[in-house]
Amino acid sequence: MPVVQRFAQVFGAVYVLVGIVGFIPPLLMGGSLPGVIGPFSGLLLGLFAVNWVHNLAHLSLGVLGLAVHRSFSASKAYALALGVSHAGLLLLGILSGSVATLGGLFPLNGLDNVLHALVTLAGLAFYFTARQPEGDERTGAPARA
Repeated sequence: MPVVQRFAQVFGAVYVLVGIVGFIPPLLMGGSLPGVIGPFSGLLLGLFAVNWVHNLAHLSLGVLGLAVHRSFSASKAYALALGVSHAGLLLLGILSGSVATLGGLFPLNGLDNVLHALVTLAGLAFYFTARQPEGDERTGAPARA
């Protein structure tokens, strides 16, 4: 399996896990965040600002990654989409004056910004270094004559 497909699979699984964990109240520490809208808001594992919208975004990204990981071209597009979207989230987090980004709908804090910077670099790196496997587009298996 090409590395960009493994990237989509692993990141997809991690995002699904993070999305699920974000809905477990004992793992949301620090109480409700000021100005953040909705239930399930707090600091995930005491580190990352989340709420229900953020958790649904994680679940969606995870399901998408797992859905596309069997296709080279779709995995490459997933890596690019993750890189570009997380670059936007990084800028949004940096330019926002508080954790309650977008009017409290999508909380972002400093550690979120660091994580978004790393995902941006990883997504773009996997996109730009991806090489089409010889043979079958979906599995990378050698073509049959």
